[in-house]
Amino acid sequence: MTVEARSQNASNDNLNNPQEAERPLPKLTVGNVLGDIYSGIRALIYDPLSNRLVVPMIVALASIAGKVVISKVKYTEIDFTTYMQQIDLVNAGELDYSKIVGDTGPIVYPAGFVQVYQFLLWLADGGVNIRRVQFFFSYLFTFTVALSCVAYTMVQGISPWPLYLLLLSRRLISIYVLRLFNDCFTTCAMVGVVVILQQASYWYKSMGGFMVFLANAVAADLFSLAISIKMNALMYLPAFAIVSYFLLGENMVQFIAVLLVIPLVQLLVGWRFLLPLFWDDEASYIRWTYLTQAFNFSRKFLYKWTVNWKFVSEEVFLSDAFSNGLLVGHVSVLLIFVFTRFLSPKVTGKSVKMLISDALKPFRSTASADNLLLSQQNGPRLILLIFSSTNVIGVAFARSLHYQFLSWYCWQVPFLLYASGLNPFVSGGIYLAHEVCWNVFPATPASSAVLVSILSLILIAVWHNTDVWFKRVSATSVEKYDQ
Repeated sequence: MTVEARSQNASNDNLNNPQEAERPLPKLTVGNVLGDIYSGIRALIYDPLSNRLVVPMIVALASIAGKVVISKVKYTEIDFTTYMQQIDLVNAGELDYSKIVGDTGPIVYPAGFVQVYQFLLWLADGGVNIRRVQFFFSYLFTFTVALSCVAYTMVQGISPWPLYLLLLSRRLISIYVLRLFNDCFTTCAMVGVVVILQQASYWYKSMGGFMVFLANAVAADLFSLAISIKMNALMYLPAFAIVSYFLLGENMVQFIAVLLVIPLVQLLVGWRFLLPLFWDDEASYIRWTYLTQAFNFSRKFLYKWTVNWKFVSEEVFLSDAFSNGLLVGHVSVLLIFVFTRFLSPKVTGKSVKMLISDALKPFRSTASADNLLLSQQNGPRLILLIFSSTNVIGVAFARSLHYQFLSWYCWQVPFLLYASGLNPFVSGGIYLAHEVCWNVFPATPASSAVLVSILSLILIAVWHNTDVWFKRVSATSVEKYDQ
């Protein structure tokens, strides 16, 4: 029914019911005014329709916050000058990663980092105009917040209150506009990956097979670019593989084709260092130094900079046993989530045994019609939930978290608090406690213990809230998981 038709029907109803038409307006009293204010505040906290007002406000405030911090707080030099020195060497023709160094050490990031900071070197007039780069990072922060709002509001029935938390991290804003770390670009790219896959899920039934495949390929491209800037994006790989496999209708051939995009992009981005067309000794050495330094999984971290493990001794922190224990814990918890939540028959519409059996039919699309990831009302929620859970599990068991690593997952914490089923006031308190942990410098045993406890609490609460995983939201319902 059109708006005009509904309006005409309402007018006819009023004509047929004079008492309705003549109903007096509420009296202007203090009680009524306070009641309206209360209703308005409550709507801005709980009512999903308020997101239309809240999202533009959040994005505008993010833009303002970045500019205010730049103008009021002094820039802090940590690694940006080193990055510029490293890029100067690359621009001068150096390809040996072991010789690309700066004041604080050698280059340790893949070639995507090089290309991003080549642009920033140009933007900064050779590295001298830091203020211009700060404003660029401010725009990056605003854009990331905007993308996060898109990802959140793709979840049907989500209340506005998690959106406000996106702006409550002082440490996060400083990472962007005062520190200028490459982590920020990886984060932005990964939020973009989530949004693309959410869109593919939302429009799954109307896009057609080729367009869904193309969306997954674009997401794989962006995912690989994120990895090429900083390797922490690899923590999302299980989530990307699971979501992409189902969005491709469980067609193994299409799935493998999408996965191959990831190494192909790495090859293209790192072409100058990988030298795939040359196989002499010098080319082999350049290739080896690039791969071993840019993708070094055995790198040791300094105890003094760890934010999350100060409550263990330095001897334990540096031990291989501790590192191996974290790896076992990471894999174990991830597998629990995978087999009890991500691949639950209540999500996929079939048993794990049937999933394995269907995977052996590589040329067929065998997805169940009951798969929630392919549902317009449920898919976007589950995609955000799977990506967020997978990443935060990795963060919780990280070998070490440095202060800039907050940008890896801070945008997911508000949504996970929402998905936990905790009320907004308890969630807000947890978020602020989490923020306090990241603002203690240097980290203390107490701040580290609280941080690890908060991350563990969030993951346990999210896993325990079965409604957010398995409840089917219909096209006409508006579900509020915090209510």
